[in-house]
Amino acid sequence: MVPTTFPRHLWPLSTHLFQRRLWLGRYDLFELGQRLGTPVYVYDLPTLDHMISAYRHGLQFWPGQGLITFASKAWLSLPLVQLLTWRGLGLDVVSEGELEIARLGGMDGEKIHLHGNNKSLALLTKAIAVGVGAIVVDNLQELALLERLSLTKPQRLWLRLNPDLMAATHAYRQTGHYGSKFGLTWEEAQEAVQRIVANEHLMLTGLHTHIGSQLFEFEPILKAFERLIDLAAWIQRRFGLSIRYISPGGGLGVAYHPQDPKRELFPLVRDLCVFAARSWRQRLGESFPILVLEPGRSLIARAGMALYSVGNIRYLSNGERIIAVDGGLSDNSRPALYGAKYTTVLARDPLGEPVGPARIVGPLCESGDFLIKSVMLPEVQPGDVLAIPVSGAYQLSMASNYNGMLRPSVFLHTRATLIPMQRREQFEDLWRRDVLLPEKPMV
Repeated sequence: MVPTTFPRHLWPLSTHLFQRRLWLGRYDLFELGQRLGTPVYVYDLPTLDHMISAYRHGLQFWPGQGLITFASKAWLSLPLVQLLTWRGLGLDVVSEGELEIARLGGMDGEKIHLHGNNKSLALLTKAIAVGVGAIVVDNLQELALLERLSLTKPQRLWLRLNPDLMAATHAYRQTGHYGSKFGLTWEEAQEAVQRIVANEHLMLTGLHTHIGSQLFEFEPILKAFERLIDLAAWIQRRFGLSIRYISPGGGLGVAYHPQDPKRELFPLVRDLCVFAARSWRQRLGESFPILVLEPGRSLIARAGMALYSVGNIRYLSNGERIIAVDGGLSDNSRPALYGAKYTTVLARDPLGEPVGPARIVGPLCESGDFLIKSVMLPEVQPGDVLAIPVSGAYQLSMASNYNGMLRPSVFLHTRATLIPMQRREQFEDLWRRDVLLPEKPMV
């Protein structure tokens, strides 16, 4: 019987089976893990391009212009910014650090949107100097900061509306309900509009919302979009102002585990655009704004996979194995933080007959340091390589040096070769920020 630990839809498009082993293009992943060292992350460019194409084809069902803006928090690096820039995407950022990476990676300021619920004066000043396409106002205190800035030209603003909707996802990923720290209530949004319209140095160009991530229920996203349209209609009726950009954010869920819902991306984007166009037409006619979608996970998660080397194996009396690998909580905190479920295969024998369940754990001094609580695997030996799919989002961006762990190297797989994206950290990186005391301090 073929085990269910190799569901094809979870893996990058370039993966395939040959001579009983798992390959990525022309690379044997067992040998690759041994040669590159582990943990190592590999991003498959054909998969990333496939996801971008799915969004673009779906956006064709929106009567106006459509834009794809990548949610930087999913993972950001200079080479990734280059790839997205070359493909015509934009970025949304939330910090000075992300803004600097976007700038150094070559992203045009016009294609950058600044998000965040606690933007500092320094961050706002830097964003204005860079010339970001829009600052997304999250609260009235932030608007007050912008009103006090001396601007040489009108600054383009979007408003983030909190639609007071509870998304069906983990509580830490819910961002659109009343108790959330994000966004303006309906009454606050109305006040913000009036203040912006009255200020010659500020210009309202867009409306935004985002109710959460890893969403498999579509209805709340559509309801949130309707509330944006209601706000756009109120603005036009009250001030005669037409909204140029409208964005329902991102948040579409992806399958990480065989038990997760299997959804094709293109039909989801298409259906969102069809619904949004119908709702906009009913309320505001045929003058359509630019629709901005902000995918993160749904664009990049499947493109990435992680390779780990097996170390110690502990055999329990109930038949379970505890398989320790050389990564875990330090490079993937999602299982501990969200209860996220993953699957894995033995790279040298992905379709091998299972001999029983295994728990995949890391080397850190935490019982919460695990990657997979239970997965059926064949016989595994120290030195084997385990491959975990759907590792492209929210893993590297949340990685840490806990227990002095070195963050892993990252490679890009094209159809012909592997290209380094990030080097593995070196021990010197661990203390690069430290300052030795000049002498023994006196108590």
